[in-house]
Amino acid sequence: MVIDVTLAGVNVLEDVVGDLSGVKITMAGNQWFAARDVLSILNSSGIKAVIETIPPGLARRRALGEAMRIGGLVMDYRPEIASLPPSMLNGIEVADSFEYVENDVVIAYVGKPVLTWCDLRDRRVAIPNPMTEGIGAMFAKAFQDNCGGYDELIAGGAFLTKIHHREIPALINAGMIDAGIVWRTEAIYWRLDYSAPQPRLVGRLAMALMPWASSDARRAYNMLKSNRVREIYEKHGFRWVGPTT
Repeated sequence: MVIDVTLAGVNVLEDVVGDLSGVKITMAGNQWFAARDVLSILNSSGIKAVIETIPPGLARRRALGEAMRIGGLVMDYRPEIASLPPSMLNGIEVADSFEYVENDVVIAYVGKPVLTWCDLRDRRVAIPNPMTEGIGAMFAKAFQDNCGGYDELIAGGAFLTKIHHREIPALINAGMIDAGIVWRTEAIYWRLDYSAPQPRLVGRLAMALMPWASSDARRAYNMLKSNRVREIYEKHGFRWVGPTT
């Protein structure tokens, strides 16, 4: 099976950076704005790499061997390093792993402030797909537990995204939605107003080295634990919970 991440009118190739002949890395998509900085550190140490930033449910499928299509381009290489929520590493054989960053789920909005999860009933909202994105699953549970009627929210016209970090800013800029469920780091990057309602929703990511990783991939994996990489993530607003070297 081939994972199709094509989005009409959206340049999803922004989510693939680097050199296809280098170390293959797949990352949960909320790191897309940090990927180029990470790539720069690897390159400066003589390590070529290609980094893809896609929804974590799809990144997991990539780690399990599925190819990915963007338009007419098919990428059938198998990642040597995968960044996923820790729970999504279950069932994947890995040589090593470590948890490294945390992030908060927030509501980005325009116009009238949206201060609680339940306030979204009265707004045009975009929500990440809970089947492929951890942020979507976390929001769905929080909304159902605290407000009730998640299915009704979706049926009432909420926009369910395929790749939220590409679609939500475009929808906001086009005036098609009033609010979107995003990571705090994304709202900061896009310079959007946002709220972080209670209960607080926190996501965590882990980096995993695959058993078939090359020697360069093992070098890259060890570099991803470094203070230089930590500084990149902290610069972009992530909370570092990983090793300190």
